[in-house]
Amino acid sequence: MGFVPLHNHSDYSLLDGASQLPSMVSRAKKLGFPAIALTDHGVMYGAIELLKLCSKEGIKPIIGNEMYVINGSISDPQPKKEKRYHLVVLAKNSIGYKNLVKLTTISHLKGMRGRGIFSRACIDKDLLRKYSEGLIISTACLGGEIPQAILRGRPDVAREVASWYKNVFGDDFYLEIQDHGSIEDRIVNVEISNIGKDLGIRLVATNDAHYLTENDVEAHDALLCVLTGKLIKDEKRLRYTGTEYLKSEEQMRKLYADHLDENVISEAIANTALVAEKIEEYSILGTYKMPKFPVPYGKTPIEYLREVTEKGLLEKLCVDSIDSIDKEYSDRLLNELSIIDQMGFPTYFLVVWDYIKFAREQSIPVGPGRGSAAGSLVAYSLGITTIDPVKNGLLFERFLNPERKSMPDIDTDFCIDRRSEVIDYVTRRYGEDKVAQIITFNRMTSKAVLKDVARVLDIPYREADQLAKLIPVVRGKPAKLSIMIGKDSPSSDFRAKYEDEPLVRKWIDMAIRIEGTNKTFGVHAAGVVIASDPLDELVPLQRNNDGQIITQYFMEDIESLGLLKMDFLGLKNLTMLQRTVSLIEQSIGEKVDLDHLGHEDKATYDLLSRGDLEGIFQLESSGMRQIVKDLKPSSLEDISSILALYRPGPLDAGLIPKFINRKHGKEVIDFPHASLTSILGETYGIMIYQEQIMKIAQDLAGYSLGQADLLRRAMGKKKVSEMQKHRNFFVDGATGKGVDAKLANDLFDQMVLFAEYCFNKSHSTAYGAVTYQTAYLKAHYPIAYMAALLTVNAGSSDKIQRYIANCNSMGIDVEPPNINSSGIDFTPTETSILFGLSAVRNLGEGAIKQLIKSRDEDGPFISLADLCDRVPSNVLNRRGLESLIHCGALDAFDEDANRAQLTSDLELTIDWATSRARDRLSGQGNLFDLSLPASNEEKKRDISSAPKGVDVEDYSPTEKLRLEKELLGFYLSDHPLKQLSDPARLIAPISLVNLEHQADKSKVSVIAMIKEMRVVTTRKGDKMSILQIEDLTGSCEAVVFPKSFYRLSDHLLTETRLLIWASVDHRDEKVQLIVDDCRSIDEMRFVLIDLLPDQIKNIEDQHRLRECIYQHRPAKDELGIKVPVVAAIKDDKSIKYVRLGHQFCVKDPNALIESLRQNSFKANCSNRLIK
Repeated sequence: MGFVPLHNHSDYSLLDGASQLPSMVSRAKKLGFPAIALTDHGVMYGAIELLKLCSKEGIKPIIGNEMYVINGSISDPQPKKEKRYHLVVLAKNSIGYKNLVKLTTISHLKGMRGRGIFSRACIDKDLLRKYSEGLIISTACLGGEIPQAILRGRPDVAREVASWYKNVFGDDFYLEIQDHGSIEDRIVNVEISNIGKDLGIRLVATNDAHYLTENDVEAHDALLCVLTGKLIKDEKRLRYTGTEYLKSEEQMRKLYADHLDENVISEAIANTALVAEKIEEYSILGTYKMPKFPVPYGKTPIEYLREVTEKGLLEKLCVDSIDSIDKEYSDRLLNELSIIDQMGFPTYFLVVWDYIKFAREQSIPVGPGRGSAAGSLVAYSLGITTIDPVKNGLLFERFLNPERKSMPDIDTDFCIDRRSEVIDYVTRRYGEDKVAQIITFNRMTSKAVLKDVARVLDIPYREADQLAKLIPVVRGKPAKLSIMIGKDSPSSDFRAKYEDEPLVRKWIDMAIRIEGTNKTFGVHAAGVVIASDPLDELVPLQRNNDGQIITQYFMEDIESLGLLKMDFLGLKNLTMLQRTVSLIEQSIGEKVDLDHLGHEDKATYDLLSRGDLEGIFQLESSGMRQIVKDLKPSSLEDISSILALYRPGPLDAGLIPKFINRKHGKEVIDFPHASLTSILGETYGIMIYQEQIMKIAQDLAGYSLGQADLLRRAMGKKKVSEMQKHRNFFVDGATGKGVDAKLANDLFDQMVLFAEYCFNKSHSTAYGAVTYQTAYLKAHYPIAYMAALLTVNAGSSDKIQRYIANCNSMGIDVEPPNINSSGIDFTPTETSILFGLSAVRNLGEGAIKQLIKSRDEDGPFISLADLCDRVPSNVLNRRGLESLIHCGALDAFDEDANRAQLTSDLELTIDWATSRARDRLSGQGNLFDLSLPASNEEKKRDISSAPKGVDVEDYSPTEKLRLEKELLGFYLSDHPLKQLSDPARLIAPISLVNLEHQADKSKVSVIAMIKEMRVVTTRKGDKMSILQIEDLTGSCEAVVFPKSFYRLSDHLLTETRLLIWASVDHRDEKVQLIVDDCRSIDEMRFVLIDLLPDQIKNIEDQHRLRECIYQHRPAKDELGIKVPVVAAIKDDKSIKYVRLGHQFCVKDPNALIESLRQNSFKANCSNRLIK
């Protein structure tokens, strides 16, 4: 065995190590290393990943941690500022692994020292002694205690420390020698060699690798600058020597020669192999470690599971005994329980049943099911899911396959507001030391790393942002930089910049080197691990930024350890459904049971068919709206199918139009074989679900459902060898049942093709049920539903604006905030919705609760003085009061409310109320201060002493709207664009919410307001602008490039109403506008031509009209004003406006009008874009 690198950092040494583990292990294999150690700074993040990668490459993994040791005690209640020394700790065997996990956990939970990026998780020597079994120790880099003592000129201290470690760890203690070219290395190495010789301690040669090759030096340097916030050109900053890479044995042998004897060097290298030989296999993977579930005395887990499952199924089917259950149900239940028992998972189901039962008992909303678990009758019987798998044709083997041993995976949706209660219950149930949430890592994507490297190279942000925007996002992930610079780059501009500009090439090359590295850690949105024994015996733990204990292993590694991992997901729609049901009961006394709605309600399908999809689960995107309108769903199966189809693969394959046409009889439904009618009938002959592939294999080729699931997986992964085996098996089975061999092969090919697109029916059906529930409530209880929807989305002004617009279209008024009627949340009345005060900015929940409490106890507020007098200023401060005034909440005091006057009075009124509060505290208050009942008249007399400010005129309507928007995030009582005239709607027919439907690069005209504006300077020194624009339906980004900016800058002012001509730009799965031209609609003109019906019909009149307009059109590329032309077609009863196409815009409207009049047409120039 040759040289083995024992001191290596991966990118799990966050922003310090640049080596990604797959590349590190691959590099180790290439260099011929028989083993490799992972010693990240203070953490074990990559330990399990290392085991799996090394197993694939045939290399021995060595799990380690470069820890930080102090000489004092980490338990000291008043810790002193002590030196933290580096120490490499390796796990020799499974016992050592457990002790390393223990030390790592203790260091993070009890030993944190320092702040910010310089905080470190520390241990002390008492802990090292206590957990020394199975550990191998080496002295680390120049930051180790022994090197530090040598550099301080204290070789005696260095020998004392070495003796202590030798005494504790014996022959498992090693002295490291490193040579990164510094004089300090040489001094330390010489003295360490002497110490080793004198005390009989072996030396090991290491290189403290932080990146893979010498080519990664600059990229690693950039990573350090990202960590420290410095620029690469800064002189005073953290730097490495450029030698800290994974060196070969040959390169290692060439080190040290100028200061150490050759025999010492050879022995130090050989000793690395000696260390590796000591490492035993870590027996920690593969065995399932279920938590201990408390079953009743005398029962086994499977006996108890059978008992509660049978009881649950009886309740679901409304029968008295198992004998009364339909045979299809009883046989399936028996089969599922048998498989669960055979695979060793009864406890798993009991654990899930228990916490979901707790949630339901506490009225915490639980989703109907998620993923393939909805295919289990046991899960349905236990109340884990609410979808009947038998009735809906769902398959258990898609969830739990007896032919493939793997842990079940039941993910559960809970109300987002109360999810934490379920986690708390599980923690109490199994013990705090056995439950934790799971870490996740945020990697540097192409866009992010491009911006990070730009910053450290001191490249302007705007330039980095512009280049990053050229990277397309596909299915939520930005394209890799290597693809962006390749011959098939999706952006020719990006590739051209890389090839033509040396600085850009350097920038991108550096970014490619560290793309994909871990940058920060976080907490998984849903993952929770539940163990049978204390977690810190198997999994290192730490705290997240909020102090919460989390694992150091991410989701997949937790599963590899055999631990029970659960996903507790927070679903906002469940919160909204619960609120709706509560509001219905509060407002009209009806109780709605969402689990027993049925799926046949006509009003629900009518709502979906007309495209009223705002707030409907999974359907409210603009792209989905037209699809649902065209489909006109009439069953849960239709909803489920469209959820499965609305994904990139099926969309690209054109399956949705085919599905819609077949549903409506516009396309023939054909089945390759008669036996497929029952399987593909519900989806009109199209393979949509994975379960359909499984059923075809079962019915046509004799597969068991377990084998069919393996077939499905093989088709999805497209493994050629497996596929050929399955083809032979499938064709043999099908021909054995009388199917023609060619047809069987053709059908297999079709299954392979569709397997790429097919979706999990269990998940789609479960989520389809939530879709149906939301649509049902909106159809039958629209006011309560929209009130709940507004409340749940109160933090998003864009969504609130959109949902209020939807309310208006439904004839539901959303009343402005009212101090005497609004609650915390949006509240339904018989015909309208009262605005919730929680959506008003600068109002805290405490202030709102105190305000409502005072209102409930002492009656409505009658004036500003009354409000200030009853709600103290330390609860409702000046900012909060100003918000209430400006959003109109205090208009209730007076029909002719003057908001400007209330603002003028505010300061004096607050001072007056504060003075009265002091008097009450000192016992000088009057009769009314004793909380005796008082009439409004008495209240008025009592507060009549409140001072008034100087009389002022009220705000203008425009200023009122501006302040209202400032406090609510949107216009409520009115909107500057609400009064668009009919011609204006013709000139700009596209609303922002519908931009997604417009083709990329297509030309559109919109009327919108500038919400926000940012002017930036390009690298060439030109100015451009990035706008946030909005209309009544939504908002989007609009970009004004330099070539247009100088010409249009006079019009680019916030709150300006603009008519914008632009190109649609689909980018990053979003839509933005590239502005070509714009005009203020207050200044905008158009030519209005009055036409009679006879003139429309007359061919000669048509030719003359066309000729007149064509004579006054601008040249193709001519800049300047282009005035639209609108025709008003009049008859005896009405006027119909028609906007002529873009090609009919003119440059001189007055000349056109003169020409039209000369040709007997009536025309004028109008600017009536606002009524």
